[in-house]
Amino acid sequence: MKHKYAADCHNHSNCSPDGEHSPQAMADRAAALGLRVYTLTDHCECNEYEEKYRDRAAAAWEEMEKLRLPQGPEFLKGIELGQLTQNPGAAREVLATYAYDFAIGSLHNIRDRQDFYYMDCREKSREEIAGLLDEYWDEVLEMIDCGSFDSLGHLTYPLRYIQGEQGVQVDLERHSDKLDRIFRSLIDHEKALEVNSSGIFGKLGETMPGPGLLRRYYELGGRLLTFGSDAHCTESLAQGIDSAMDMAREAGFTQFTVYRQHRPVMLPLE
Repeated sequence: MKHKYAADCHNHSNCSPDGEHSPQAMADRAAALGLRVYTLTDHCECNEYEEKYRDRAAAAWEEMEKLRLPQGPEFLKGIELGQLTQNPGAAREVLATYAYDFAIGSLHNIRDRQDFYYMDCREKSREEIAGLLDEYWDEVLEMIDCGSFDSLGHLTYPLRYIQGEQGVQVDLERHSDKLDRIFRSLIDHEKALEVNSSGIFGKLGETMPGPGLLRRYYELGGRLLTFGSDAHCTESLAQGIDSAMDMAREAGFTQFTVYRQHRPVMLPLE
C-alpha cells in the first residue's frame, strides 16, 4: 500500500451471502497487502434479520473470534447493518449481543421497494428517478436519527446502478439541499462518512460519494471519514483505498477515522 496508515473498514467474507472467501483468507490478504488496520464487516440486513441474518451474524462473530493475525494489521470486528430503519430492534439486538468495534449503516433498498441492484430505471422518467432518490435521502436521514451505527456506508449507492450500470445520468445539484442535510446530520450526530472505493472499478467510475460531495462534506465541517473497498473476495480487498485516501487529501482532510469499540480513532492521511 502507498499510504503508511492505509485501512480497509468495509469488506465481506463468505459469512455474507455474496462473499467468496473465508475470514481467515481475507485477513491473510490484508496482512500481505500491508494494511495498518483491517476491519471485517459482514452483512446483516436488518429487514431480513429474523428469517436470515440472526444466525449469519452469530456465525460471522464466531469466525471473527477465531482469527489470529500474529503479524500485520490491527484486526477490528465490524458489521454492515443494512436497512436498520426497517427493523431498528434488530440493529439494537445485534449490537447488544456482540462486542463489535465498528458498525456501518447502509441502505440498499428504500422501505417497501426492491434493492436498487434489481431496479431498472431506464424506463422511468427523470421525475420518477428524482422522487426515488428523494425517498432514499429521506430514509438515510431517518437512519442517522436512529443511530446504531458509526459510519454511513456508500451514500450514493443508487448511482452505482442508475448511472453506472444503466447509463441514466443524475443531476445531483437537484438534490443538494437534502445532501447538505445528510452531511449536517452526520456532523451533528458525530457519525462518520464512508468513502467507498468500489465504484472506481465499476461503470460508475468514482468513489461513493464522489469527490465533489466529499469536498462539500469537508466544507460543512465534516471530519470523521472512513475508507472501505466493499470487497467480496481477497482479490478486491483494499482495491482503490490509496486513490480514495489521495482524494480525501485533495478535499482538505489531513486525518481519517477507524473505530475501536465504537470510539473514533484518528489516523494521519500519509
